[in-house]
Amino acid sequence: MGESKHQGKNRLLELDALRGIAALMVVLFHFTMERPEMYLGFKYGVTGVDFFFIISGFVIFLTLSSTKNWKDFVVSRFSRLFPTYWAVVTFTALMTVVYRLLHHESMSGLLTQYLGNMTMIQYYFKIPNLDEPYWTLLIEMQFYVVMLLIFSLRWLNRITLIGLAGLAFVTLNHFVLSGAAPLIFKFSRGLVGLINHFPLFFAGILFYKIKFQQGRRLPKVPLLAACLGAQIVLYPDGGTSFLYISQVEYAAMLAIYFTVFSLYAFDIPLRIVNRATVFLGTISYSLYLVHKFVCKSLIIPALEQVGLNFWVIVFAVCLPVVILLATLITFYVEKPALQYIRDRYKKASRKKNLVDTAPVAN
Repeated sequence: MGESKHQGKNRLLELDALRGIAALMVVLFHFTMERPEMYLGFKYGVTGVDFFFIISGFVIFLTLSSTKNWKDFVVSRFSRLFPTYWAVVTFTALMTVVYRLLHHESMSGLLTQYLGNMTMIQYYFKIPNLDEPYWTLLIEMQFYVVMLLIFSLRWLNRITLIGLAGLAFVTLNHFVLSGAAPLIFKFSRGLVGLINHFPLFFAGILFYKIKFQQGRRLPKVPLLAACLGAQIVLYPDGGTSFLYISQVEYAAMLAIYFTVFSLYAFDIPLRIVNRATVFLGTISYSLYLVHKFVCKSLIIPALEQVGLNFWVIVFAVCLPVVILLATLITFYVEKPALQYIRDRYKKASRKKNLVDTAPVAN
């Protein structure tokens, strides 16, 4: 299936731990979002998605570095993303029904919204997300498409030059096209949201190349600085960070992420690997997708109405509930579906290979 030799039994545990920490940051941000409690430091969790994008750049390049053909990559990504996503979208749609019943709201349009969301590209159909976190998945898919194209053209060995060209374009787009051709600027950002986050994905690729010593390490440090600077410049162009934190705060959080990832890439122990962080990393995809609506729209308002303290609701009810939900989805949907799809694909590939290599009768 093209999985990297660095995966499997030799999981990159520090990467799992980082993913788990990022997921927890996003969860706590959403629980406190637009509340006074957000200003106790939880507002910085809005940048957790930026960290996810860096991790994604690292992981996707890792995967492609040992992928044999484009079909392997497509099946790998499909089996990883869609079954879990479909399960969570269905769950969230059901919770939306509950919410609308409780608030005596019409069910009109919900079925269309649900079916549109199941495609993961609902944005292009002008269909609203059922839950806010879904917006990042379209960015991820756009990155996968770009990387698959680069892989198919056999340009992975040119990825640094391509990344530099990408940095040049996003900078030009921000500084020049935004004023000289505002319609092109607006259209490009709307059609390809990846433009607004490209420096983060490219940084992840550079961190991978440093980690596994593909070429000289130190010359990549200035490139990472360029990625950091470019993403800080893009602060007002995409994502939601500009709604909750200042550009200086955003820059500080990105600098922390780049520093942490640099330590990881240069093999300096982070000492963050433990059962809790690795487990959160394991369930992070499901946790990221499932946590917001059920807690923010249903559990927190309901329990506050009966007088329960907000922090008790968050840490004694919401966190355990969403961790349990994410655990169930991970181990009863994500992992079995992933294994089933990949096993079927392997069997089909072996069968095709047998047919292709069978002797032809005269």
